[in-house]
Amino acid sequence: MPYYVIISMLYFNLGYNEYGNVQIHKGKGHKVIILRNFERSDAQQLQKHAYGDMSQEDLQALIETWNKKEYKENYFEMYAIEENGSILGQASLYGRSEHIVSCGLELYPAYRGKGYATQAYRQLLTLAEQKGYTIAIAQVRADNAASIVLNKKMGFEAEDYTYINKKGDAIYYFIKTL
Repeated sequence: MPYYVIISMLYFNLGYNEYGNVQIHKGKGHKVIILRNFERSDAQQLQKHAYGDMSQEDLQALIETWNKKEYKENYFEMYAIEENGSILGQASLYGRSEHIVSCGLELYPAYRGKGYATQAYRQLLTLAEQKGYTIAIAQVRADNAASIVLNKKMGFEAEDYTYINKKGDAIYYFIKTL
């Protein structure tokens, strides 16, 4: 059954394409993005945009690992954010518990500031809800103003307190009920 969501005061039909991937169907002439699992053939685009230091063979192995949909014995899924065959970034869901899922989103620099993150995040949260999660969390670096704005726009809340993650970065934890 398709979902209907309001984005920028316009109605869009959130449904599935012929491959079972979530897709926002918009009016004629508008950009349409999908979230889909990565394929081995995506290695070249990944190498170009995000993993330049890895060989295509290593990237193909990484994609195979992602597609196992498990990390540290928990649910994990990595999605390509795609428009017309081009990968714009990646999004992930990681099951923290039966009801809590961690969301991650990264757009490659050339695609930032064009509304793609909002579209992708809406789709990602819809997927999380369809998988039975009721709470979404996100870690955002304190110096990433665009991601902070995006998470607030998506209805997430955060304490006015920064934490230090394993990499030594100051971060905010955002939380949202689905």
